[in-house]
Amino acid sequence: MRPRLPTALRRLRAAAPRSTDFLHVIATRHGIGVFDEQWFAYRQLMMEHLTLASLDAQVERDFVWVVAVDRDMPPQARKRLDALAEGRPYLRIAETELKRDFVPDLTAWVRREAKARKRNWVLTTRLDDDDAIHRGLAARLHEEAVAYLAAGHRSPAILSPALGCNWVPSQATGHRAYHHSPSIGLSLLELAPNAGTVYRSNHRTIAQALVPWDYNVRHLDGETPWWLYAHTGLSHMQSEGSDRMDKVTGHRRAFTLDAKRLAPFGVTAEGARIIRETPEPATSGSLFELNRRGLDLEAEIHGLRTAARDGDAAARERIAELHAERRRIHERLVE
Repeated sequence: MRPRLPTALRRLRAAAPRSTDFLHVIATRHGIGVFDEQWFAYRQLMMEHLTLASLDAQVERDFVWVVAVDRDMPPQARKRLDALAEGRPYLRIAETELKRDFVPDLTAWVRREAKARKRNWVLTTRLDDDDAIHRGLAARLHEEAVAYLAAGHRSPAILSPALGCNWVPSQATGHRAYHHSPSIGLSLLELAPNAGTVYRSNHRTIAQALVPWDYNVRHLDGETPWWLYAHTGLSHMQSEGSDRMDKVTGHRRAFTLDAKRLAPFGVTAEGARIIRETPEPATSGSLFELNRRGLDLEAEIHGLRTAARDGDAAARERIAELHAERRRIHERLVE
């Protein structure tokens, strides 16, 4: 017979929450507002061999991966994504209309899902569609969340896996990196009825924004590189003339990310070879300017929604015109 645990320890274990006491949602935006099949062909190659591979490799699989896409996603890209989702019950495809709808749509979905599963807490995690996370990250996040709740905390908490690697996949070169609030793996633990998700604020400033509201901040310590941040030409839509790729490959402590270094992220040697040998498509213009123009069109669509819902035929017609323009300017992002 096993020796009986002390009464106090038995009570502590019985009271300690399990991962099933919170809903874990990993959320990814996938080409919302993009209508170029060639753009998707390369991006989905990255997604399959990096992002998806890293989630398939997770040692803790009690999570839902919500991939948000444009409701008018190009047919071939949607077909390929549906094929990737086949046989993966943890992957949910969620359609949205505009980029600005992603956060409110995700928030509503998370709250409904938590209520349906009778979970009191929600843990949401950021993940881009061309990046990867360490195969042990979901397990570590769950350990942190369980310990936090077992200690009796009732305030929301930011969980930040600060150590990772920047790299340029086409050259298989990168370096170790630290970010106090990374765009990959950054997580937020909240009470389900009030969940706003980790996307509620810019990842760089979310801690500064939420700490005054009694949010706790916990950094994942140790020497484990928790994230793999890919730098490609197609990923630089938020700034003009970025030289981040050169900074990564030219870093004085840069090293080759070989099969051994990629394996902890679930990236196979064959996957790494395919990415390295597939030429990255050249952009047909300034993605930064196209992104800004797209956001302007979204703002106009958003402003007309109330009138359209109230039956204003002119507003509905104008929204249709704006969607057509939005699609036209984002159909040829690459050459």
